[in-house]
Amino acid sequence: MRGRAARVRHRRPGTAFGRRRRRPSRRVPPGERSRPSHVGGSRMSGPTTGRIVAEISDLHVHFPIRHGRQRLLARAVDGVDLTIHEREIVALVGESGCGKTTIARTIMRLEDATSGSISVAGVDITHVGGRQLRTMRRDFQMIFQDPFESLPANSTAFDVVAEGLAIHHRQLDAPARREAAIAALAACGLPEAVTGRRMFELSGGQRQRVAIASAVAVEPRLLVADEPVSMLDVSLRAGILRVLLDLRERLGIATLFITHDLALAGVFADRVAVLYLGCVVEQGTGAEVIANPAHPYTRALVEVMPKPGGRRGPRALLSGEPPNPTERVTGCRFAARCSLFRALGSPERCTTEPPALRSIGADHAVACHFWDAMAHSTAKEKIV
Repeated sequence: MRGRAARVRHRRPGTAFGRRRRRPSRRVPPGERSRPSHVGGSRMSGPTTGRIVAEISDLHVHFPIRHGRQRLLARAVDGVDLTIHEREIVALVGESGCGKTTIARTIMRLEDATSGSISVAGVDITHVGGRQLRTMRRDFQMIFQDPFESLPANSTAFDVVAEGLAIHHRQLDAPARREAAIAALAACGLPEAVTGRRMFELSGGQRQRVAIASAVAVEPRLLVADEPVSMLDVSLRAGILRVLLDLRERLGIATLFITHDLALAGVFADRVAVLYLGCVVEQGTGAEVIANPAHPYTRALVEVMPKPGGRRGPRALLSGEPPNPTERVTGCRFAARCSLFRALGSPERCTTEPPALRSIGADHAVACHFWDAMAHSTAKEKIV
């Protein structure tokens, strides 16, 4: 028995997926422990009381493009503020081209921020690079949308997971690394028999589980999930979502969940942020945003959500075209397509003053000058 105990102590995986499930201690930045959640101004924190894990402040991401001889800037992200707490799932919702994936890639430092800041675990990562960035990547990991493109086809499931452990947990010897990799795969619903299979031998759902295991095996503080179930059959999606929820409870991971599906975000996430053309237009708990949408764009998304019995609500048609992302908008970006704007007689304020994200409730904020008009049933009937 003494020899067996000695062997267990020697292996010491040092990860949550090994025999010793004790997370290595990390320095908590001063003031982070007692930082309160808040609502107001242009930022809104969720109802959770855990430590702040990720904080995005006034993030702008612009891309230079050429139009003939002209050099223009496409404003993909234009002033986003977002806070994510420990164990919290925040869903970023919007249609294609609104800037969701750009925000995710900028957090992962795959794109450079034009201005603003991104902090993870109390450290500003906006401009770090080189060895410092490689060291810090353990704290933030990403699950990509397409597991067929993001994972090497000839690598085994074990190799994919063990690679991250070899980079971010160098103290692990080979047996400990193998134990941790197998445990991470098991936590994602993959038995040990799958560890030796190559990616081309696995289904899409199995590949995505491998991708999740690879991301969480290194014990990140923040998990960025970019449409993690959109490429999967409907029958497989619930299983992947259950895995993410289980890992949240087990590891306390904060998650930024990117999706175009507001109905899914409403039931899966603790908090929802609705994005339109690079700006957050509404934010709150999923239940509150869906039950009482305060922004006309959010209401349009809610109206086309499937209803019980497979029915859909009345179609809320958005007339007009979104503004060109290379042109600077002086007022509200949604005004040209907004039914509330037309119902109120095209107020000048909507075309001259950009609306700030303001608190309208304990867990609800909106960027609309005339949001209160949405609260009246008669106005709702006119708008939709």
